[in-house]
Amino acid sequence: MLPNREFVMLCARTARSSAYVQALAVAGIVPAAVIIYGQKSSKIHTRRQLDSRIFNCSIWLPDLSLELESTLTRLGWSYLCCDEIELGSESLHSILHAQTMDLLVYSGYGGQIVPASILNLTKVLHIHSGWLPDYRGSTTLYYQMLDQQHCAASAIYLDENIDTGPILLRKTYPLPPKYIDIDYLYDNAIRADLLVDYMRSWITGNNEYSSESQVESTQSYYIIHPLLKHIALSLCDKEGNKYE
Repeated sequence: MLPNREFVMLCARTARSSAYVQALAVAGIVPAAVIIYGQKSSKIHTRRQLDSRIFNCSIWLPDLSLELESTLTRLGWSYLCCDEIELGSESLHSILHAQTMDLLVYSGYGGQIVPASILNLTKVLHIHSGWLPDYRGSTTLYYQMLDQQHCAASAIYLDENIDTGPILLRKTYPLPPKYIDIDYLYDNAIRADLLVDYMRSWITGNNEYSSESQVESTQSYYIIHPLLKHIALSLCDKEGNKYE
């Protein structure tokens, strides 16, 4: 075991951050600190059910009705808040710079690119939804569902480009259960599951996964068209879904 190996979480106020915190807590993995950035917003509203209790699923599902800060308080985890939403802001950089860490677990807002000012501080871990490098870009979960009838997530260290950093761990997952909210619940659940798998190894230093440079990929994916998304959802809703 590697002594005094510590990590910090950088969390936007999102469902993904809540999923990450809950999953790590269940696994008994505690960060040195959690930094929450961005201002508070209204609760998430979706058409598909967020209540994880109604689903028979092969992976652990978070309770996304739990607010991030109240969860951290209940857990007794140390956390700091920064109202700035820009990753390059001086106030956020000052908070990060003051941390002692060997790894930064990143859970940011969609579309944000982590600047060099953060990447230069330490290694930054990101969990991507999709099997890299084959599914690079946005909403890749749905494209992989259409192509391969399963899902995947990839753990990478971030670099200056989008989804091109060294691959640390990849894992495939079955199609989501019928009627589950894929965007907010299942997508975040599989990312949280992979995060726990990687952090279990990293925190101890035992059998840690080695990084693998990504090969070049000419394919990049963009926000999926609503019709294609509907077709992907029908794969989960059709009769014979294995969770029914």
